[in-house]
Amino acid sequence: MKRYITLLNFDGTLTQQKLLSRYPGEWIDLSDIRGSQGYCEMPSLQTIKKRLQSRKYKGITLIGNGNYHYVSYLLLSELKQPFSLVLFDHHTDLALHEDGSMISCGSWVTFALNTYPLLQHVVIIGANTSNGRFDAGKMPGNVTVISENEVKQSSVIRMEAKLRALLKDQPVYISVDKDVLDKNHATTNWDQGSMTLLQLLELIRDLKQSNPVLGVDICGELPLSPVDVLSPELVRHMKKNEKANRAIVDVVSAS
Repeated sequence: MKRYITLLNFDGTLTQQKLLSRYPGEWIDLSDIRGSQGYCEMPSLQTIKKRLQSRKYKGITLIGNGNYHYVSYLLLSELKQPFSLVLFDHHTDLALHEDGSMISCGSWVTFALNTYPLLQHVVIIGANTSNGRFDAGKMPGNVTVISENEVKQSSVIRMEAKLRALLKDQPVYISVDKDVLDKNHATTNWDQGSMTLLQLLELIRDLKQSNPVLGVDICGELPLSPVDVLSPELVRHMKKNEKANRAIVDVVSAS
């Protein structure tokens, strides 16, 4: 996968990072779309989809903060062959809005499972399953959750072996929400997990070696206003997130 990136501008978060100075790529402006933060109404979702179709680079997409993670649902719609989704996330994103009138950052995986017949299997890595909201008995049969606790207790080698057994040689799409990382390696606007950046990079590197990678997206930025960038502490958080983004893009695009 080449080092071209697409950056989505919903709220200016990514514009404060200097990613395009290091990688060739393009911006897609989505800042004028109403009703899109956290929860997205279907007309707004269709507008986002139409704008995404105009982009030149479809390998690596940086979405912005985790409130817009539902964009992954649209990116999956572009795949034309059977695939598995590998999601690194501190949340399962398997909620469902009963009337189906909107999609959210917490329900997009369920929407994908219900909509895309090419999606064969979902593997969610690093999710918090001890918060009282997780019910393993209600998991769809084609979803595997490797919990945050399991990640803590397993070596990277054991994790890699488990992923290879689950995915075999299936093409994969990788989605990363940096809230899966501990606070030494990212700062997000959601509760965070305990995975290290090194663990994440090693697992992605092994996935690349064992499975065709059809696409990658990254979210989990800390939203910052123009005033926030005057705070040295908040700027340090932004730089930490940018460092993680660069490391993920580098490992994904390495030959």
